[in-house]
Amino acid sequence: MGLNRLTRYLLRELMLAWAAVTLVLVVVLLTNRLIQFMADAASGEIPPSVIFTLLGLKAAANIGVVLPGSFFLAVVLALGRLYRDSEITAMAGCGIGPNRIYRGIFALAVPLALGVAVLTLSLGPAAERQADRVLANAEQQARFGGVQPGRFLNFGDQTTVYVGQLGADGGMQGLFAERRVDGQWQIWVAEGGRRVANALGPGEFLVLDNGWRYDGNPGEAAWRVMEYAEHGIRVAMPAPVEPGVGMDSRGATALIEQADAAAWAELQRRLSPAVMLLVLALAGLPLAQSAPRSGRFGRVVIAVLVFMVYFNLIYTAADWLESGRVGLLGGPVWVHGLALLITAAAVVVRLGVSPLRRWQPGAAG
Repeated sequence: MGLNRLTRYLLRELMLAWAAVTLVLVVVLLTNRLIQFMADAASGEIPPSVIFTLLGLKAAANIGVVLPGSFFLAVVLALGRLYRDSEITAMAGCGIGPNRIYRGIFALAVPLALGVAVLTLSLGPAAERQADRVLANAEQQARFGGVQPGRFLNFGDQTTVYVGQLGADGGMQGLFAERRVDGQWQIWVAEGGRRVANALGPGEFLVLDNGWRYDGNPGEAAWRVMEYAEHGIRVAMPAPVEPGVGMDSRGATALIEQADAAAWAELQRRLSPAVMLLVLALAGLPLAQSAPRSGRFGRVVIAVLVFMVYFNLIYTAADWLESGRVGLLGGPVWVHGLALLITAAAVVVRLGVSPLRRWQPGAAG
């Protein structure tokens, strides 16, 4: 059966408001991330070329948390406008109660909740794992990305490299490198060189072309001298980042198999945005109720506060469960139960009837 005209009208109003709010929140999220990544690039921690790749992956990893809040604000904005313009009052006069209005709300909320569940359970962690890989590789590449001619570059406590010139293709000319191994100095000079990663083995290597290697200690005559056409120096081991180790990047199947307090806390945390979206969809109508020609954004401030309290309680309860302070039902489950009870009470008090019975036209003020 197709959607009736009222449901289609409510859907259009909700989708327009939801798209606008989601766009604003995503821009805010991406702006904060962009500032962080640009700061990392400016300090030489990552190359600038990976900024937008990381930005997209982090957005995909976190969008599932943004959508419940954006939908809740959209419901309050859209229905608030209908209240201010007396459209819901006119609907009540025609015998249209909250059940019909909720039909339009949940026509969008249910598929959106399913999409959020897919994002938080599968796509988000996968994007987080890929972001870990990109970041680990970027941090490795950034070591040589900041090489400047005429300056010494230190790689940890072991190796120091000096580059005379940089070619247009990124090749290095006039290289000097030194490090101390087992109490003895190793010194290299070379006509040219290049950086490679995971080519000669795991880690980062400086490959020197046409030069000499000197092994010994200053002030001693016993030096070993070798000429080479090509020589590789390991300057860094692979970054100690193991993609997928963090709880937020593990797959749902791995968490179920792990089946400890931390895994259950993470699973409840991931399922919470979808449940939260449905509960807030129910809460949107009583919260949006306002007098005609009232302020446009008064209810939005309350909605933001409600969402913040709800969101923080979920993560606090998940932390309690993860630390072992509470049992399985002491995690976010009780927060959703409490929120649902408060919402049901608000529907009864604000709308004057049970949400399970048809709304009488004169019930709402």
